[in-house]
Amino acid sequence: MTLAVTYTEIHSPAPELTSRFMSQAFGWNIEPFAVPEYLVADAGGTAGGVDTGILPSQDGQARSVCVIRVPRLEPVLTDVTALGGQVVVPPFTIAGVGRGCYVLDPAGVLLGLHEYDADAR
Repeated sequence: MTLAVTYTEIHSPAPELTSRFMSQAFGWNIEPFAVPEYLVADAGGTAGGVDTGILPSQDGQARSVCVIRVPRLEPVLTDVTALGGQVVVPPFTIAGVGRGCYVLDPAGVLLGLHEYDADAR
């Protein structure tokens, strides 16, 4: 079974600047989600598009991170580590959305994983 990229995040050292640029250059409608510093641009039903989060970079480095939706985090994390990957941010809850975490593949590529659960608290 192929698990798809269903979301992307832009980790920016200057989220306000990035948000303004994306809005003006590409027409994105960007709104706060869950907490004021986490912004989301809804793909608006664009064929093939995915929603995008813009958030402050925790280490000051600019990066884009694809987020892969998984049925359950734990079995996938077992596979990730068995295949030489590493969990760099352990699972956390996003109220009303589910759980997420960040992993590195063996080459050092940062990936987000998301388990959907509308009842998450």
